[in-house]
Amino acid sequence: MKFQDGTDKGFLLNYVQLPVPQRLNILLFIAIWLWYFIVKYLNSNKINISDVLQLKLRNDMHQAPTNGQLLRFSYVFAWKVTKIFVFTHSIVLLVFSNSNEHDTSGIQYILVHALPLLQFLVLIILILRESEIIRYCSTRLLLIEPNPRILRNVYILISDTLTSFNKPLIDFTLFTSLLFGKPMTHFDLFLSSLPSGVRIFQCLREYQLLHDTELLMNAGKYCSNLPIIGCTWFSRTHNMNNVSQVFYSIQMCFLVLNSSYTFYWDVRRDWTIPSIFTLRKNKLIFKPKVYYFAIALDFTIRYWWIGVAVYTQNKSINHIFFKYELYYFEIIRRAIWIIFKLESEYANRPIKS
Repeated sequence: MKFQDGTDKGFLLNYVQLPVPQRLNILLFIAIWLWYFIVKYLNSNKINISDVLQLKLRNDMHQAPTNGQLLRFSYVFAWKVTKIFVFTHSIVLLVFSNSNEHDTSGIQYILVHALPLLQFLVLIILILRESEIIRYCSTRLLLIEPNPRILRNVYILISDTLTSFNKPLIDFTLFTSLLFGKPMTHFDLFLSSLPSGVRIFQCLREYQLLHDTELLMNAGKYCSNLPIIGCTWFSRTHNMNNVSQVFYSIQMCFLVLNSSYTFYWDVRRDWTIPSIFTLRKNKLIFKPKVYYFAIALDFTIRYWWIGVAVYTQNKSINHIFFKYELYYFEIIRRAIWIIFKLESEYANRPIKS
């Protein structure tokens, strides 16, 4: 069985040789290690993470872990996951390499479509079992608690991180749904809309509690992703050869709106950087060039799809360096976003007298 279809080459690589459903698991695995590096970077800049994130439940009488303890825990957990992931990933690759794509009823067919799902569930269970605060917030995700702010930040980090897995979630759902017969070609779009839907609901709930109109603007940011999913659905249900140029123009407008809205919100609202010229007066924890780098990287990845469209004109590929590159870039962008989101929260936190 081929891991990827097609033979067109990108700028650097022909393809990343991964089975389709494994992209989601790989990204989740990468995200676990990225969290360790986030903690390490914040710790090296003397940002006390417990000042911006609630690391234990309120009824837990133990002290919140120090940065050093959190760093050590993150490292140990990442290595624990690595051992399990490498083992299970090797099994998945072995099964895929020996499977027959024309066999749609045998035990191999079941294993090919079930093993990635089992691996995904193992990763999720490990994360939930190891972190009580993540387990608590995950079970109450829609019932976001605006206060205390350090608890709200945990909700936001979980929910916003989920939005970065939208596209690989579509691939994963389509592939694993073959266990039950035909692929659920519209159910995957429903699942991919859930992270945005959760954030919209959270914003509306917070607005109901706090009456802050900025929360409605934030909800609008997540709403801007829904028309893009709608365009994907339309392209699946209609013969695109008969669709006029108007549809593509509308789709392009939605993409530009979403990229612009989210980029503005990342920098201006989440990172509280009023201007790239003045940055944040007297409240910079990192060196100015670090902020400029983060802004440039966020901009580049937010608008990467434009570069792909220009580079791949009249070509039968949809990437520049390797297939599904944006999946990986988005996870890196999210890690950068988390660093500066927490830095902003730390810089603007009320100082205890």
